[in-house]
Amino acid sequence: MKKIIFFIIILISIAGVIFWLSSQKQEAVKYQGPIEEVNLKLKWYHQAQFAGNYVAKEKGFYKNQGLKVNILPFDKDYAIKSVSEGRDMFGIAGASEVILARAKGIPIKAIAVIYKINPIVAYSLKSSGITKPQDFIGKTIGIERASDGTDTDVGLLYYAMMSRLDLDRSKIKEVTIGHDATELLAGKTDVSTGYVINEPEQVRDALGDVNTIPMAEYGANMYADVIFATDETIRSKPGLVERFLRATLEGWQYAIENNKEAVEMTLKYANTSTVKHQAYMLEKSIPLISAMDSVIGWMNEEQWNQAQNILLNQKILQNRINIKDAYTMQFLEKIYK
Repeated sequence: MKKIIFFIIILISIAGVIFWLSSQKQEAVKYQGPIEEVNLKLKWYHQAQFAGNYVAKEKGFYKNQGLKVNILPFDKDYAIKSVSEGRDMFGIAGASEVILARAKGIPIKAIAVIYKINPIVAYSLKSSGITKPQDFIGKTIGIERASDGTDTDVGLLYYAMMSRLDLDRSKIKEVTIGHDATELLAGKTDVSTGYVINEPEQVRDALGDVNTIPMAEYGANMYADVIFATDETIRSKPGLVERFLRATLEGWQYAIENNKEAVEMTLKYANTSTVKHQAYMLEKSIPLISAMDSVIGWMNEEQWNQAQNILLNQKILQNRINIKDAYTMQFLEKIYK
């Protein structure tokens, strides 16, 4: 009995030491300087796509790093424009947007990636039997495009996928659709395109099930939701950039491990949405964020080159850039050292 009591005391003592060390480690990474206010411009409206940022703010991770972060939703002042012109310090955009900006001489650079696997998919009714790109021949395909009819990453990845598979698009009727599943549910398309974290849920709610065809599975992948800043910010305020990124990554790690709480925090921003939809969005996001056997935020040159090759092949980008100008690993390498 004495041995058992002694063993329990030892275990309690060890647990206490571990807790103390953990609390000391958290205190050690807190920033002791003055609070600095910065803006983060999102690439879309408030939703669980940005749950890690909301968590970092609501849990005080940004504050612990000496930052007051204003999280601004998408509007007509696009993230790349607002950041490059100095109205906002950080932005979120697709890898393609960053590459195209660099090609135009806009000095911005990615500091981390959130979605390593792009969430863009084609989707169809379960009853259609359309489960792969080869089934698109002879069908009507809805391509999600911007309000002015121009192609976004949805179209670019769709075209890249069809090209890689050597499928004849002249045998397919391609039409423009909006940012939901309206056309598919109305029978105007056989297949629609969009984001696995969003539109397919509409079909599932209406009809119970849906086929999804991830374009990344067919070699058409580009980083989505990269966090970026200007070259000048990176050069002149590296400490601030590191603190912002450190807190953001901590927010995403917490969101992944605490889904329900992360959704509750998201709804403080996406206050016209529902728990159900935001929970679905976060659930579908996690495998895309945690992919490629690397830590949250990590980037590699191969994936950046793949994005550039897609833009070149689709003639969206006319001349190859030095892809290393589009991103930097200096902060991720320091955070994860």
